[in-house]
Amino acid sequence: MTEIDKILPKKQEKQQAFILDHGKIEEGKLKYADDQTSYCWNIKRYNRLKEGTFVLNRHPSKLSKDKKFEIYAGGYVEQISKPDEDGNVRALITHSFNIEPPIKQRDDFIESFKWSSKKKKSNNWANFWNQYGMNEIKIDEFEKLVNAVQCVPAESIASKDEKISEEEIKTFVEKGFTVTYEEDNTTHSKRKKTTKFIAKQIDFESIQKQRQKIGALGEAIVFELLIKNAQKNNNKLPIHVSKVEGDGLGYDIRCWNELGEECYIEVKTSTSKFSDGFEMSRNEIKASTSKNENYFIYRVYDLNIKTRECKIKIFEGPVSSETFNLEATSYKVYQK
Repeated sequence: MTEIDKILPKKQEKQQAFILDHGKIEEGKLKYADDQTSYCWNIKRYNRLKEGTFVLNRHPSKLSKDKKFEIYAGGYVEQISKPDEDGNVRALITHSFNIEPPIKQRDDFIESFKWSSKKKKSNNWANFWNQYGMNEIKIDEFEKLVNAVQCVPAESIASKDEKISEEEIKTFVEKGFTVTYEEDNTTHSKRKKTTKFIAKQIDFESIQKQRQKIGALGEAIVFELLIKNAQKNNNKLPIHVSKVEGDGLGYDIRCWNELGEECYIEVKTSTSKFSDGFEMSRNEIKASTSKNENYFIYRVYDLNIKTRECKIKIFEGPVSSETFNLEATSYKVYQK
């Protein structure tokens, strides 16, 4: 079983948890999108769900072919939109995961589960679930549910196309690779450079353990470049903070420029072309704003494992609507 602590952000002191019903049908059509990245409701009818909540997704029995409800996925409420004039809001769900197989009604586990937040009759779910579809549960109930099943991090369409084998990563690391990179910011004029080197600092075993191997490999490539640059200029060596301090800071690497100023590097990696854009979390956007021109995005793209090549474009922060087109899904970023 996957440890849920490796998927979700750190639990807070007064952590909220909910089971949310998805797939509501009105007049034969879905009222809201039935996905793992959003949840919509009306705060005039229910206003207890807050940002930072852990959630589980449930399909009610009336929506399933076998007429049994299922708890099939979950995630984290990272952001809730401002209400419209009618009170409708939309939550952005991140850190999503699938439950494989789903928890199904009449499974021994869920039928015998001990609830402390609700009362359930033996072998009867009547009047148990909130009619509006938003069921607040205690955090210990949430933890007992997810720790008893297989929770698998949900993969985006892009990441499904980016699966790579252990042997491919090993060859990529050991034989070296070619990097073409370009700076695009207000401090420097545009510069384009191609370099080829053997990656002595890349930790192969560490990359293999990562859920998103392409992302981990991209970070390792950038970290290697920054180390070589620091050694060449006799600067303080960079720190791979996402590895030593954990996620959640809004950037992956801390380094120092030739003036001794601290810089913050967020790495975004894909095997796809540059124009496809990339995603940023709300936390990363906030970090880019607070760090301002000392925040940089290293966009690693066209990463080709077989030819051992990739391209990097460097953007100076902050990330805002003035310099990028921002599409608020989680934030999807395109160059203007």
